[in-house]
Amino acid sequence: MKLLSTTDERFLKTIEAWLAEQPEILVQMEFSRTAGNKEFRFFSSFAGLWKELRRQNPQTRVTAFRLRQLPLRGRVDDEFIDLCLSHIPNGREFLITETIPTTYGKYSSFSQEAGETSEELRESLEKSRGKPVAVGEYPDWQEDNSDVIRAYVPDADGVARAGCY
Repeated sequence: MKLLSTTDERFLKTIEAWLAEQPEILVQMEFSRTAGNKEFRFFSSFAGLWKELRRQNPQTRVTAFRLRQLPLRGRVDDEFIDLCLSHIPNGREFLITETIPTTYGKYSSFSQEAGETSEELRESLEKSRGKPVAVGEYPDWQEDNSDVIRAYVPDADGVARAGCY
């Protein structure tokens, strides 16, 4: 089965259309051979996403979500923690991503936490106290459908190959 490349017109036109319909999309990047390391980022422009895709290593798996994800937004304080706890049921998998990257020398990343219990949600939010975050149920990324599309950063020869995630 031929994998979809991040340079394929079908992938690019889909992303471009989604961004024309709404102010942002969430993109998950899974990095090959990094012990399951992944990053979730919001993009509000096709140009910004295209720039980021060109920086990624080959075999990075890119999953984009058309529908609004992580709808609870704000700076973490006691009130925001209570809001999150009231909207995400205990036992439902959640995702928290900081919306401003943390910089380490010349590298930066968006801190993220996931879990399933209300206690884990509270503890994870405490780690981001005072910082702006986006929170919600963990996005359903298992299958491509009309609201989810997945592609792979191609190798130097232009072929999309799956890596080890």
